[in-house]
Amino acid sequence: MRETMEGLSARIGGQMYLAHRYARAATNEALREFGIELRHLGVLNMLAQDGPMNQRALVDRLQLDKSSMVYVIDELERQGLAERRRDPRDRRSYQVSITDAGRERVTAAAAATAVVMDRLCEPLSGQERRQLSDLLGRFIANAER
Repeated sequence: MRETMEGLSARIGGQMYLAHRYARAATNEALREFGIELRHLGVLNMLAQDGPMNQRALVDRLQLDKSSMVYVIDELERQGLAERRRDPRDRRSYQVSITDAGRERVTAAAAATAVVMDRLCEPLSGQERRQLSDLLGRFIANAER
């Protein structure tokens, strides 16, 4: 019996859910030695790549809810990895920036997470990994619209 598109879509949804759960758990385990979780690393990566930005921009770009973002930034500040400063263009808003210690932590943590992703993608060839990356990129771009 041939699978319907609806059935295939449901199966893909379940697979994506499980893939996310396994990848997140393995990554968080690897990040434990750095005192951060994947959500912290996401914020630090965004700040390292794009520079200081306000919390609202971080919420929008990383798709975290506001209260979770406040918690993450509070934790990053406690560890000296990020800091909030008044936004010079809008005194009611704060800009979040990464510190030098945060940059060092990102570099070390990125190496650890790369090892985890290599292990999880072990059954895939190089071409399959590129294809998976392309497909996920297209999926995310469509979802963002």
